[in-house]
This record gives sequence, C-alpha cells and structure tokens, in this order.
Amino acid sequence: MSFRTRLVLAAAYLVAAVVLALEIPLALSIERRADSDFQADVLSNTALLAARISDDVAAANQAGSNANAMAVANAVDETANGLGQRIVVTSANGRVLTDSADQAAPGSMFATPQRPEFSVALEEGRVDSRRRFSDTVGGDLLLVTVPVVHQGLVIGAVRASASREAVVERVHRSWMRLAAIGLAVVAGAFLLAWFLATTVSRPLSRLRDTARELGEGNLDARAPTDGPAELAALGASFNRMAGALGSSMRAQRDFVANASHQLRTPLTGIKLRLEAIRAEGGTAGAYAAKAEEELDRLEALVDDLLDLAGAATAPPAGTDVDLSAVVAEGVERWQAPAADAEKTVAVGRQERAVVFADPADLAHVVDNLVENALRYTPPGTRVTVESDSADGRAVLAVADDGPGIPEEDRGRVFERFYRGSNGRRLGPGTGLGLAIVAELVERWGGEITLADGPGTRFQVAFGRTPADR
Repeated sequence: MSFRTRLVLAAAYLVAAVVLALEIPLALSIERRADSDFQADVLSNTALLAARISDDVAAANQAGSNANAMAVANAVDETANGLGQRIVVTSANGRVLTDSADQAAPGSMFATPQRPEFSVALEEGRVDSRRRFSDTVGGDLLLVTVPVVHQGLVIGAVRASASREAVVERVHRSWMRLAAIGLAVVAGAFLLAWFLATTVSRPLSRLRDTARELGEGNLDARAPTDGPAELAALGASFNRMAGALGSSMRAQRDFVANASHQLRTPLTGIKLRLEAIRAEGGTAGAYAAKAEEELDRLEALVDDLLDLAGAATAPPAGTDVDLSAVVAEGVERWQAPAADAEKTVAVGRQERAVVFADPADLAHVVDNLVENALRYTPPGTRVTVESDSADGRAVLAVADDGPGIPEEDRGRVFERFYRGSNGRRLGPGTGLGLAIVAELVERWGGEITLADGPGTRFQVAFGRTPADR
C-alpha cells in the first residue's frame, strides 16, 4: 500500500469516526424528539376534546339525552377526522358513548382488563400514555387516555389511538438526510485528503525516481527541492549525498580507466624483455621463463582486480535481456576451448526468462562460471548451462559433473582471493573470479548460491525483472 493511500485512508477513517460519533447521538435525539412532540400533540388534542365535551358527557350520563350524545359524537368525529385518529369516549362506568371508527357499539363495555389505561383515567383521574402493537394496523399505536372531568368529578374518559407510522417515516427521512450529509462530509474529506496526500507524496515519488536513476548509473540525477519544508530539506540532503557519491564514483571510474592503461603498459614492456632473455637460453633464460609465468599471473590478477573494481561501481544502463539467449551465446563461445581441454560445454534446460540487466555483465557471469568449471574439473567432464523461470524469478545456472567442491571450502568460495584446496593444487590463479561474479549478480538485484548435490552447481536467481522497474 502506497504512502499516499495510507494517508488518505487514515484521514477517511478519522473523519468517518467523527461523523459517526456525532450523527448517531443526533439520530437518537431526533427520534426521541419526534416521539415526544408526537405524544405532546396527541395529548393536547385529546385534552382539549375532553374539556370541550365535558358538559355534554355529563348531561348524557344524567339524562341519557340523545341530543347530548349526538353532540359528543359530532365533536369526536370532527376531531378524529381532522387528526386521522380513532377516538373512543366512555362514561364513568366504562361503557362506550361514541367511537369514531364505529367498531365499538354504544353502551358496550370498553374499560376491560385488556385496556388498563381506562382504569388509570376513570379510577385514578390521571392521564395515561402508552404504546401498544396493533395487529389491525400492523404497527405501533400511541394510546392517550384523558379523564373527562365535570365539576371536579371524573364522569368519563377519552382515548385517542394514533398510529406512529408517520412519525417513524419522518424519523427515517431525517436519518437519511443525516446519512447523506455524513457521506458528503466523508467524501469531501476523502477528496481533500487525497489532494493533500498527493502534494506530500509527489516529492517523495520524484525522490524515489531520482534514487532509481542514480542507482542505474545516472550520476547527474537530482531530486526536486520544492514542496513542504521537511521534504525540501530531504531533497537537498539527498542531492548533497548524490553529488558526493557521483564525485566518488567518477574518481573510481577514472582510477580504473587510468590503472588499466598505466599498469598494462609496463607489464607489456617487462614481458617483452623477459621473452628476449628467455630466447637467449641458458640459466638466465630459465629464470626468465619462470618470471614470465609469474608475470602472466600478475597480469591476470590486475585484470581481475580491475574487473572487480568495475563491478563495484554504479551499473551501466540496463535493458531487457533474455537469459536463454545469454546461455546459447555463452555455450557457443566456450565449446572450442572446452574441446581443447577434452571437456564438453552444452545447453541444458533453456527456458525464456527475461531480466533487467546489462548484457555484458551477464556474459561476464557466464564466462567466469564456465571458465571455473573447465579449470577445476578433470578431462571428460560435462558442463551444462541453463536458464529457467521459477517462482516469478529468472534463474541462470552453470553445473558440472566433476568431483565437486570440498565441504570445508563451500562456505568461502565467494571470498576474495580464496582459492580452496582444489585451486591451490591445480596451479596459479587469482581467487577473484567468483567474487567478481557475486558483485555483478548483486549489481542487478540477483543472488548467487552454491547448490547441494553431486558435482558443482552455481545458481543465480535474479529478483529484478522488467516488471519490477
């Protein structure tokens, strides 16, 4: 996950947590407020109706007047139709005087134990408010029961049944608006965080690209020094480091180039004089021949030291290289020298495996490994060069069926100047070949290992493929 993505997600998580912490209590408060307002509205309307019809209810209870009962029914119907509620009025003994829904017949007992709200209103003279689930309506009802009082006496009760469906819908709409506002806030914060994170991560991305260019050999690559103060300071520090590194690498390259010329010239002159002395024969000629052997060893050592110094410098420009082609070219180069030594160099497994590297460096790796195999194995040995792709990594291998490397030497074969028992026994050498190979392999993000098994098998696995650039 990129640095920018981490910043954006962190900001989004924080804003989302703050929005939820604010909106959840607000949503609950809206629900409580809506219920409270709804209950207060129903209660006030019911209380007003009870006060309005108290005289008619008293008259209807005393005289059984149809006119008074009709007045109560008209007032109840008018209020119920205006509010969309069911209103039932009972006498002091709990019998129905009127029902706006015409579900309870006048005179029928309505204040039953299943309706305890009437006992609260008729017997205790208190207002009762409660919720009840209605199978008929299919939802919650708010039941408000108010006593009808006349001259200080409870003479009846008015019960209003109001569905909470409208309240619930209103609360849900408020919740949806809150959710939309919260999403808009989170989305806005996300976009703002993305913009801010981009401004922070852009200099880092350019710094990364500059570091990659510098690592690939462009010693003039420099990082931008704009953006926030901290990143600008980081870019300036990086540029100072790159400048110092570039000066050091250029000095090393100049040294390698100069040493290559200045060392080979006197060595060539010494060799020519030794050859002349050897041609004269005698004791001096014999000593000159031995000196020539040491001089050849010195020349090889100088070449290897220069190669090792070159391998430790910044790499040249890389490109996409198919290891199978490197294998084929390497085998072709070494077939004739192998035949002269009564040995065989052949292609083994040859699969297409592309890496990002310098073709000359890869050819040098193959040459050193094959040369080592030919030098330290007896006649009749077969050397196999392979290319493969395993676990997403390109693999190059050079193996032989010779006697192998002694166990005590296996852990030190990549050390500089270490030749092991076989090397010391078989004649002069520099002990730098495998060290050079290890440097070249590491330069391109690879790793070389000495595999177990019969004979000797060096295996190079490259971690840098074209997709990794």
